[in-house]
Amino acid sequence: VTLFHFEDEPRSGVCEVISTLREKAKLRIMMLTGDHESSAQRVAKAVCIEEVHFSLKPEDKLNKVKAVSREGGGGLIMVGDGINDAPALAAATVGMVLAQRASATAVAVADVLLLQDNICGVPFCIAKARQTTSLVKQSVALALTCIVFAALPSVLGFLPLWLTVLLHEGGTLLVCLNSIRALNTPTWSLVDDIRKLVDSLRNYFPSKFNSSPSSYTANTAPL
Repeated sequence: VTLFHFEDEPRSGVCEVISTLREKAKLRIMMLTGDHESSAQRVAKAVCIEEVHFSLKPEDKLNKVKAVSREGGGGLIMVGDGINDAPALAAATVGMVLAQRASATAVAVADVLLLQDNICGVPFCIAKARQTTSLVKQSVALALTCIVFAALPSVLGFLPLWLTVLLHEGGTLLVCLNSIRALNTPTWSLVDDIRKLVDSLRNYFPSKFNSSPSSYTANTAPL
């Protein structure tokens, strides 16, 4: 008698990705699978997922995605790669697939294709999307502030026209400089942004932050 035993092995780094999405991104994580209960629970435990829905057909996944989206009242991200995931991927606010292993149907309906076979791209995309949204809001607020502070005093006669134009163009320059921050690696909060800025300043001006009076030595020459 020959017995064959097959089981699914989670991708490397999945547990860290789930932890990042739960703790830093503050997202509700759940697993939707067509596997039976014992297999689903084993995989969920291995990747640190607490909410599991098993024995689901494609239409069950679709209905679950719609129900969760209605409950949350906001966006929903679906990550999958199989043919059975295609309806749920299409119904989600954002459907993400790892393109190298995904089925053609899943790739066709997905909104985001991760070209590298690395699940770590999921939190990066979410963080980058949040960073971009934050930068857009900051840039709009900065531009409106500069326009108000430049135009209002000019209309009231407190500023000459040339200075008003200079302030307006200066605001445009500030917006452009702020937009360059999109090239930086995204972070999850304003505190992380400030900490990263401080670290950058320390690296740029090492002598200003790392030097101390005790590090200086005095060289004396004999008389």
